[in-house]
Amino acid sequence: MLRAKTATVFLCFLALPLATYAKPQADVEPLLLDDFETAPKDWKYIDGREFPGAKGSLTLDAADAHGGKRSYKLEADFSGGGAYVGVWRDLASLKGRDVNELHLWVKAVNVTNMGVRLSDNTDQIFQKNGVKLASAPGWQHVVLKISDLAGGEHWGGAADGKWHGPIKAFGINIGKDSMAAGASKGSINIDDVQAVPGPVLNGHPTLLSGVLNPPSCRPGFATRLTYRWDAEPMGRDFTVFVHIIGPDGKIDMQNDHEPPTPTSVWSGRVEYTNGILVPTNAQDGDYRIMVGLYDHRAADRGWDHQVLKTGEGVKAAESRGGEPATEYQIGILKVDSKAPLPQLPKATLNLDGYKLTFDDEFDDLSVSASGPGTRWSTATKENFGDARFVEQKDGFPFTVEKGILRIEAAKKAGGWQSGIIASVNRKGEGFSQKFGYFEMRAKFPKSRGMWPAFWLLGQPSLTDKKRTNIEIDVVEHYGELPNAVNSTMHLWPADGKHTGKGDFIAAPGLTDAFHNYGVLVDKANVVWYFDGVEIQRQKTPEEAKAPLYMIVNLAMGGGWPIDKAVSPSYMYVDYVRAYAKRP
Repeated sequence: MLRAKTATVFLCFLALPLATYAKPQADVEPLLLDDFETAPKDWKYIDGREFPGAKGSLTLDAADAHGGKRSYKLEADFSGGGAYVGVWRDLASLKGRDVNELHLWVKAVNVTNMGVRLSDNTDQIFQKNGVKLASAPGWQHVVLKISDLAGGEHWGGAADGKWHGPIKAFGINIGKDSMAAGASKGSINIDDVQAVPGPVLNGHPTLLSGVLNPPSCRPGFATRLTYRWDAEPMGRDFTVFVHIIGPDGKIDMQNDHEPPTPTSVWSGRVEYTNGILVPTNAQDGDYRIMVGLYDHRAADRGWDHQVLKTGEGVKAAESRGGEPATEYQIGILKVDSKAPLPQLPKATLNLDGYKLTFDDEFDDLSVSASGPGTRWSTATKENFGDARFVEQKDGFPFTVEKGILRIEAAKKAGGWQSGIIASVNRKGEGFSQKFGYFEMRAKFPKSRGMWPAFWLLGQPSLTDKKRTNIEIDVVEHYGELPNAVNSTMHLWPADGKHTGKGDFIAAPGLTDAFHNYGVLVDKANVVWYFDGVEIQRQKTPEEAKAPLYMIVNLAMGGGWPIDKAVSPSYMYVDYVRAYAKRP
């Protein structure tokens, strides 16, 4: 993580207006990170290996300390070349707490300045070089202000040069050109490291009334709510909570989400729209839409709800225990069982200039455990959900009749079992394609607890486990939400830091009739279609610019209970097709 971008990273030091010997902020109690009286935690030595030649070490020093018995000593030796050595401190122990200053005591020998790096919540690295150290010998108190350090040179993460708090880690470095004149060896002792709580920025955005379209909808269907803010940068990223309160005063629906523009950097008028799906069992009546901001990382501190300014039409909830309100009503959703059904616009899918590259009309069943030699493999994906995927045996879980594939989910002696098919096997052999249009025509089961899907994965990730894998969910359908078409794009890095972004639309008849579910992937965009109507688009990530293979499955659960699932239940597939652009 603490890596140099170029050979000049630690060789061009610039003086910073950072005060030393400073006192902590008034009325704020600093948090002790380390005094090194016990074994250090979360520290890592950085050897600067991208510029070979430097030698160094990071050790406990029992011969010199500030106030206690030990300090941490970073030593550097540039007599053999190299550019820098350093130390990196992970701050996961702060559990997302805002920090606007870091305080530490430093004793330098033959080192006149140091480099500092910060990692924000997006893993963006900020670097400032030339943090001057006092020329006088002995211990000196150094204050590192986040607001002064964040900006300028940066890379990784959001890569936008803006601070997305809270801080995740920081590093201190000794560079070759930070040594005193004539010296090739030097050291920095570190002790009594503290973090001063508080936001780097402290904006108070104004929450405006929401706009519903349509303003009323039937149970089991959806409306779309436009959230509106007069925003100010807040220094860290908050989550928007949305509680939809029914006529009985209880929370009947939630729509918590991360705003498209992180609150740490947002400013000016911010507007965006999300869908709200009304449960099938919702009662007719008026539902109050309550909104606020909270930090999910601060669960142990009461979620750190924020006080907001309010615009016209926004009403603050009643305060509790004398505390200011942090929940605000931005509108009323009317649930009406007689409301009009949603109407989709005209289809816009245009495949002129494309040719058919894969076409299974299911006139026969071409499935095997591992391929090759069949169109589909059943052994590509590990089990997920609440049903075990099994190989074809005695007509289960796949049958073909009159050009329709039927995938069955049934409760057997050993538990629920179902089926999954992929267009490649575990070795990546089979059909995959870079760019193009992929489509399934299917009818979904009516049972609750069912989770059918049509999706794409990156073929290279089958053999390269270090590669970030792309997952494009063309459609996921939940039996609990019979009228919802869910489509999402996920990234699965090897380090497990998953990200996902998606949306849904509501449409009737998903369990009563066949519909087309497709996605078009090109160099610029990933575009989802339902019956030829564009329903969502996202920019194409680099990970999607690779051969993609197709998966069809009938899973169960997906976060929903399966206790009321019907055995057997069936997913019907009319065809699966893929198209590529003609040269």
